[in-house]
Amino acid sequence: MNQKLAELTESKEQLELLNQKLAEESSYAKGLASAAAVELKALSEEVSKLMNQNERLSAELAASKNSPAQCRNSGPGTVRNGRRESHVRRNDQGGSNSDIKRELALSKERELSYESALLDWDHREAELQRKIEESKQRETYLENELANMWVLVAKLKKSQGADTDV
Repeated sequence: MNQKLAELTESKEQLELLNQKLAEESSYAKGLASAAAVELKALSEEVSKLMNQNERLSAELAASKNSPAQCRNSGPGTVRNGRRESHVRRNDQGGSNSDIKRELALSKERELSYESALLDWDHREAELQRKIEESKQRETYLENELANMWVLVAKLKKSQGADTDV
């Protein structure tokens, strides 16, 4: 009986140590899960912000793409850039070649600036798309880590329940 009592006492001490270790691991896993949840929420907010910014930039890009077409389609005597264009009056007055060349140079310059702006928008849009993809990948990674932690917590709880049965 004394030998059986010594065995049971030793087994009890081992189980208490194991229980303490499992409790520490469970606490650590809960901390990790909490940190992952906070990080996941922050990433969700960042993805939402980036998506909103992308929508705004897409709308601005569409507006800037439409803007040069509207300028080309506008007729004589229209107001552009705060000044009145008067092609008819210039033609009636027999405008000089230098005026026509100057107007052509200004038109080309505006076209180049529009193209430059479009390239900038495309570059910014591509950069935002890349950031969104990185955020999605990080979100997926954190979701997987969180799921793994919950599996570990469930295993710890299960093993802790089995130890108390013993």
